[in-house]
Amino acid sequence: MALFPMFVDLKDQNCLVIGGGEVALRKIEQLVKFSPKLTVIAPFIHDEIRALSNSYSIDIAERTYELNDLEGRFLVIGALDDIDEQEKIYETCMEAKIPVNCVDSPAMCSFIFPALIVEGDLCVGINTSGRAPAVSSALRKYLTSVIPEGIHELIDKVHLIRQNEPVGKSRQEKIIGICREFFSRLKS
Repeated sequence: MALFPMFVDLKDQNCLVIGGGEVALRKIEQLVKFSPKLTVIAPFIHDEIRALSNSYSIDIAERTYELNDLEGRFLVIGALDDIDEQEKIYETCMEAKIPVNCVDSPAMCSFIFPALIVEGDLCVGINTSGRAPAVSSALRKYLTSVIPEGIHELIDKVHLIRQNEPVGKSRQEKIIGICREFFSRLKS
């Protein structure tokens, strides 16, 4: 069964990534685009994660995580290979009602980390309910290649209308018309 896609504001939210390798790096590269207060805990930290910490709000703790590290988090990513540790993280987060994703273990996820396309205010999330992440990734690459030039200008134009014109049928029809015109030009 498909999962409901819910977009949440991560800005300044207290998020945790447990793990410091390649998989953690891929998750962190996506998370930083949304400006969370991010903590990474692992005995070994990938050099590229360290480099990201110079540009983004990332606290690095080079050590083994402890279950009390999970307290007060907005969400947790378990990016480690040890299934027993993933299970502990998952159970602790579920008890504390903290959204958790243990990478490559769909049974230990309360949410799926989608394949993301993020360009300015445009964000597209793709998932296969944890069944085939490689399909999500391949589709992300394809869809990225077909995002129309000028989409950001369209977003800005619609936003300006929404900011400056009163709510109602007239505004909605104007926005729909602008969007239809934009996309109909692409078919020509």
